[in-house]
Formats: sequence, C-alpha cells, structure tokens
Amino acid sequence: MKRFFLLIIALSLMISLLGCGSNVQSGIKGYDDDDIAAIVKGKEITIGDLRLLYPDDEVLENIEGAVKLDLMLQEAKRMDIDVSDNIDQQTETMLMLPFRDKEDPFGKSMREFIESQAQKLSMDPEEYYRKYVEIRSEQIAYMDAYALEMFGEPDAYNEDGLEVYNEKANDFLHELVKEHEKDIEILIK
Repeated sequence: MKRFFLLIIALSLMISLLGCGSNVQSGIKGYDDDDIAAIVKGKEITIGDLRLLYPDDEVLENIEGAVKLDLMLQEAKRMDIDVSDNIDQQTETMLMLPFRDKEDPFGKSMREFIESQAQKLSMDPEEYYRKYVEIRSEQIAYMDAYALEMFGEPDAYNEDGLEVYNEKANDFLHELVKEHEKDIEILIK
C-alpha cells in the first residue's frame, strides 16, 4: 500500500513538473532526434530522449519540465541515494498497470499512446513500453527518494496533505532551478 501511495505522489510530482512547460505550440517538425533540446549540468537532453516519453505535439512544451526533472534526478544521484530496489519495484508496478484492459479508459488511452510512440520510433509496442517503463521507473524511484529525503513523508490522512506537499515540492524545485540556472541551458524554446 505504501508503494502505491508513493507511486501516486511521484506521478503527481511528475505531472506538476511536466505541466510547467512553456506555451510552445505544436510539434517538433524541423528537429532531428539527435538535436539537443537542453543541457543540465553538462548532461544533454535530446529531442529523441523526449520523444520516448511524450507525443510529438507535446515534446517542446515539456522541455522545461524535463530539465527540472533531470536536475532533481542529478541531485538525488549526487546525494548517493540508493534506489536500486525501488527501481525494480517501480518497474514491476508499472508493468502491472491496466493498459491491456480494453474496458479501462486509462488503459485504452495508454495503449493508444504506446502503439503510436512505438510506430513513430520504429519499435515493437512491447519493446517501446519496456524502454518507457525503464526510464519512468528510474525517474519515479529517484523522485520518491529525493522527495522523502527533502520533505519527509506527506500527511496522507490530512485532507490537504498531498496538495501542500506538492506545493512545497514545486517551490523547492523552483529554488533549485534558480540555484543552478548557470548550469542549465535550454536550446530549443
């Protein structure tokens, strides 16, 4: 149950991170997968990296959120937070998500996303989903661990607990980005 709750927190944080993108309209026509979208503390984020995670028409609007997420992951790794067991648990949890259930609305949209992404990246849908899960599992595991390290456990039983926790996390991330702004270069806006 605790794992599931942490998954919800991580997904909520990820959504808030990725919702912070600029208001760039439309897709990535004119960009190649190896074009560098941003550099975070020396690590390049390419259009191809982003295409693995987002539909083409959402790639550009998610660059800023991807930068914040990468910065958070780098900070967690710098702190030597061990998430190896969490990555395995996260992978197992994500592979159990109900996207194969044809009656589930979330499952249907996720299945459509997987098939679309696999096709545009010339991958088998199972191969694509494995890669997607691998990336997201690592991100979520580090986000969980980092958030717990920085903010402690959220108050799950308080009506405003998750909202307050996410607000605190967003404020912290904003400050983290400000602190490292000289180490961040967004090349595609």
